[in-house]
Amino acid sequence: MQPILQSMKLYFKKSPVTFVLLALNTLMFFVVLFNGGFTTESLINNGGLLPKYVSDNNEYYRLLVSMFLHSGFFHFLMNSYFLFYLGSFTEKLLGSTRYAILYMISGLGASVAVWLFSDPEIVTIGASGALYGIMGGLLILTFLKANWFSPYGIRSIRTISIINIVFTLTLSDFVSVQGHLGGLVFGIILTYLLIPDLPNSRQTYQMHTNPHQQTHSGKIIIDMDDVTDDDIYTN
Repeated sequence: MQPILQSMKLYFKKSPVTFVLLALNTLMFFVVLFNGGFTTESLINNGGLLPKYVSDNNEYYRLLVSMFLHSGFFHFLMNSYFLFYLGSFTEKLLGSTRYAILYMISGLGASVAVWLFSDPEIVTIGASGALYGIMGGLLILTFLKANWFSPYGIRSIRTISIINIVFTLTLSDFVSVQGHLGGLVFGIILTYLLIPDLPNSRQTYQMHTNPHQQTHSGKIIIDMDDVTDDDIYTN
């Protein structure tokens, strides 16, 4: 038990916003589990995004609450996995404040896209809009700040992005295209506006000091240990 607590404490110290987001997602998972389960009716009652309720009843809180709801354990597990690794990595790059803005605004932007452009009778839930915002942010960083990453890191991020975009477009009957693409677009735009000159945490990069390397190129190599799976999917 003690090693687990120590690991959690260390993770919180390094990635406080991601830790809180994971905690909120976990809390809401159990709220839904013990407050009706993962039926459509229960998800709506617990704050799921049903566009007609937002339009007809002015229930705007659904745009926010739905970001922290999931349809079951697998959905929750996969989004948590994505958030744990790439969310933490992005927080180290952008800093906690910029990262929190990226996550929340991307998620809300995705919710607004669902509200305005999807079927008003279909309930939508999940962190995927915000997670696609993270993915979009990392994707644009590989172009605007390519010197931050190793070649492997760039390939990993771009591969993850391509896989998830194709996944969204080909499985449009099962996932929210509006939410995913809305979050992606917001993430790209926000990161472009918020991007710092250098990665936020010096623990996540190292300057080249080897005389046999390009010591004056301004090259920064991000530690990509967190990005070890090219098959990360979000629902």
